Amino acid sequence: MKRLPLLSAILFLFATFCLMPREVMAGGTNTNSIAATNLVTPSVSAPPTNSATTQLATNPPASNGLSTNPSTSNPPTLTRHELPEIHGSISLPSDWTLLPGKLLEGDVLIATKEKISGENDPYTTGLSMTLDRNGARESGQKATEYAMSLAREAHDKAGEEASPLHESQDGAFHEIRFDFPVAGDQPLQITEVLRANEKTGTLAIILWQSPKEESASLRGLRDAILSGLSLDPEK
Repeated sequence: MKRLPLLSAILFLFATFCLMPREVMAGGTNTNSIAATNLVTPSVSAPPTNSATTQLATNPPASNGLSTNPSTSNPPTLTRHELPEIHGSISLPSDWTLLPGKLLEGDVLIATKEKISGENDPYTTGLSMTLDRNGARESGQKATEYAMSLAREAHDKAGEEASPLHESQDGAFHEIRFDFPVAGDQPLQITEVLRANEKTGTLAIILWQSPKEESASLRGLRDAILSGLSLDPEK
């Protein structure tokens, strides 16, 4: 796959195309895919705006991995998968598919409930992650400022149904997170996480998706997977 030469120039293409059900993208099926050939955060190439309507909330610092609010007393059993390229790991149900990608080369990680064999196969439940290693530097911003500018743009584009932006801090990592629905033949609920590494200037962009009608029942699984996603602060 190709490297990501200038993330901010094409980020919003993901929100408008990759998060739409596949029939919108290709006129075909009733399932949705987060395509690995595209970038996985919504934003635009225009300079970010500081929307007066964007709401910010602060979460307690995460103890490990991505900050979440686990909502189940019986968390699912997950199997740990090492991500040696970034000295990280992700924990998933044993029957899920993991396509780890070459994250340090601008590739995408995909983990799905469905059995897929390649990055372009459709799925409805799962997550994708990319690492933007150059966007903050090229924008002249610190990683946290860069992440917030993208988050505000994405939040505005997501519309009135998007949840407020939530921020948390865990060591070198500053995280911004919000949820929003995507309409279509298969309505989806999306959780977007932008995790800025203040030490290295790297931004991890994670998108969780599931059918909107199943989002409540899958919330515990989502939180367990996102909270268990570990990234090395040196990478």
